[in-house]
Amino acid sequence: MKQRTRQLTYALRANLEGMAAYGESKKIYKQKTQQLRRQKYSELIYKGISRENIYKELLHIDSAKNKIFSYSTMKNYIRFVKDFTNFVYIQTGTSRVSISESIPYIQLYINHLISKGDSPNTINLKLAAVCKATGQYVVDYTHPIRRYSDVTRSVKTAVRDKYNFQRACEALELNRAIGLRRNELARVSINDIYLGEKCAYIYSKGKGGKNNITYISNPAKLDILYKYMRQAIADGRETLLSKEQMNHDADLHHARALCAIDEYNRILADIKANPERRKFYKSFIKDTFKKYNKPLLEDLDKPYFLRGAGKKLCISQGKSYIYDRVAVLYVSLTILHHFRSDTTVQHYLIK
Repeated sequence: MKQRTRQLTYALRANLEGMAAYGESKKIYKQKTQQLRRQKYSELIYKGISRENIYKELLHIDSAKNKIFSYSTMKNYIRFVKDFTNFVYIQTGTSRVSISESIPYIQLYINHLISKGDSPNTINLKLAAVCKATGQYVVDYTHPIRRYSDVTRSVKTAVRDKYNFQRACEALELNRAIGLRRNELARVSINDIYLGEKCAYIYSKGKGGKNNITYISNPAKLDILYKYMRQAIADGRETLLSKEQMNHDADLHHARALCAIDEYNRILADIKANPERRKFYKSFIKDTFKKYNKPLLEDLDKPYFLRGAGKKLCISQGKSYIYDRVAVLYVSLTILHHFRSDTTVQHYLIK
């Protein structure tokens, strides 16, 4: 008797859930991928393969292809593949489509998203989820190029922002001060905060299970943090914010970006007013890279220049496209927990 085909939604979800690797080191898989790609590159160069074809071949080598390191990523991927299975259902008239049978519909799905007017960022996220669940590779599909300057969420007002501003005023105010991701903000408790002399250290569990330390020294933002600590203690609550205060879909990422911008401008002003302070910030950056065993490949004495679409965006808005690399990296390490200037500038500061 022929076995009935499982519903595509459940099959793809099961695939994704089988990839859970919470707590595993993403860095190890990255290093292994780099090693395998170097070996493959040497083989293909020796065979006389063109660099363009080599590049495409190398993108098919990924040691973390069947790994998902973050619970939030897992949750989003499951949501995205559900949208894909709905599309396949409309095309086929049945939900009982095997994973292999759904693969020919991936490009049609991407074309549908383009015609629907989805942003390149949204399309890339959905394509990544579908490819992860079906075992395919993003590079094999025609899709719009995602550029950081084209991302409009956290920049323009969304339909529900006015409503959410009222419900989420506490969360938005606190996150403008400390700049955490939504899940980190929901979890952070009084016990995660160490108060130093005119500063505070906030310990949190970040993406991929990383242990992050957010450093707050801005007096105005310290006052906001202290206010919510006092409120939590008065309410007999461990977490800084209650479940009710986090029950909304307000754009907390925008508050995180504003926090980064505030801190960048503060550090820049400090350096301009006290040039000798640059030495302190540079030492802090070098020590932090060393602490986390990260190679510092950027020249701290050279400004960061935006190029391409990012540069055009800044010029159109009357902003400078030249950033102080020391101030950028200081913000990266103390607020955003990144180790690259381009990530901080393009994801946060130009917004």
